[in-house]
Amino acid sequence: MSDTLKEILSDIPGEIAAGAAEELASQWESTAIHAADRQEAIAAARASETLNAVDGIGYLDMSVDGQIYHWWNHHLPGCWRDPDFRTWFKRNFPSTVVRSGGTGKTMILMPGLRKAA
Repeated sequence: MSDTLKEILSDIPGEIAAGAAEELASQWESTAIHAADRQEAIAAARASETLNAVDGIGYLDMSVDGQIYHWWNHHLPGCWRDPDFRTWFKRNFPSTVVRSGGTGKTMILMPGLRKAA
């Protein structure tokens, strides 16, 4: 719990503060469960795709739910730029890993567009 939240709860009478803290913890748990579910859906969608590196751009190696990404970035600012953190994250959260092939001709589709090839 953040220091700001602790300070706010300390100003609220005991019984109400306890209920508010319990509700916040319940909401946090629900949010974390939904983020984990979304991450599993992302992993399933990525597993069915054949991805290749794009010459001059590189390759996709992770696909992380936005809420998970921002939570980690809030608690460890700049962590996503740290190769050691990314290696640790991929090892501990394998559903974020994307398998990409070698370089080659790659078509990036935008939602709503049909494949013309």
